[in-house]
Amino acid sequence: MEKKTRKLNIDIYLGAILILFSAYLYFESSKIKAESAKFPQIVIMLLLALSVIVLVLGIRKTKKPELTLKSDTLLNLEVIQTPVMVFVLIAAYIAAMNFAGFFIATALFVPVMMVYYGNKNIKAIIITDIALNLFVYLLFVKTLNVMLP
Repeated sequence: MEKKTRKLNIDIYLGAILILFSAYLYFESSKIKAESAKFPQIVIMLLLALSVIVLVLGIRKTKKPELTLKSDTLLNLEVIQTPVMVFVLIAAYIAAMNFAGFFIATALFVPVMMVYYGNKNIKAIIITDIALNLFVYLLFVKTLNVMLP
């Protein structure tokens, strides 16, 4: 007797990871003062609710394969290559921000992301980089008196 095996839908993995991530964020938000923690906790609970929905839909798609859309794909390197690379670049940006500060890290991050996404126009990259840093400086540092890292 041959047993037919069912592959788990990718949404099950995504939902489970997001639920764990939400739990971690909620735990971390409990370390903030109660008044300041309200908004992040509301956003985290919203993320948790949406994660549960993704998980439930993934379970339904696994039980009833006819619900699976053409856009649902198996987890493979081709599918996750861009999101993983962007995650790595953002992690490097955050690390650079801790060492070099916001403006230097941003001045490096913006061109790297623009080139990664295929922009080869050097003039546009430089103008965008300068304009973004200038806008943030004028709005947050000068106008709102916000100290950036």
